[in-house]
Amino acid sequence: MRMILRFSSTLLLLLPLACSAAPEETYKLNQHYKRALTPVAPADAKRIEVKEAFWYGCPHCFHFDPYVEKWLKAKPADVDFARVPASLGRPVGELHSKMFYTAQTLGVFDLIHKPLFVAMHEKNQPMDTPAALRDFFVANAGLSAKEFDGTFNSFVVDTQLRRAEDELRSYGLSSVPMVIVGGTYLTGPSLAGGQEKVFKIVDFLAEKVRKERR
Repeated sequence: MRMILRFSSTLLLLLPLACSAAPEETYKLNQHYKRALTPVAPADAKRIEVKEAFWYGCPHCFHFDPYVEKWLKAKPADVDFARVPASLGRPVGELHSKMFYTAQTLGVFDLIHKPLFVAMHEKNQPMDTPAALRDFFVANAGLSAKEFDGTFNSFVVDTQLRRAEDELRSYGLSSVPMVIVGGTYLTGPSLAGGQEKVFKIVDFLAEKVRKERR
């Protein structure tokens, strides 16, 4: 009887250990993420902005896009998301950034974004001239070449492009894809150890920003 009771007591002591949750995974500064060179203060301290810096010509960005879309379906309620095109100092990159803002301004972003990636990386269409982008836009957005030209070459689009370039430079961004969390922290596939791991770190950083703002 004593042996049974002693065994039962030992088992009860072990149960909390067996059922306890695994320790939360910890990510380290300058290993899994880094601080922005010049952090940007939030417009609303109650909201956390997550931004993806990308370039349409980047194959890594093309393959990363499905992970972005998957995360967007379950992102926290207090998180706002925005894409920011990066030219990486390349003239063709500027053309692609102007295409992005043209599509956004004319309200046809969903008709352009994924098809443009597919055209470049699956169909091997270069999309490296304004004429090629115009033809693609007309074929996919259902709008006229005149509407494209008027917006693509507008002051509004040029201003958005310059503002985005200045913002990305302030973060110290030099490669894409990269995700900026709360205007303060950066991570991406090269830091995370793979594209599939990025948004685990993004969620970790979002919680870090929440705690720091408290």
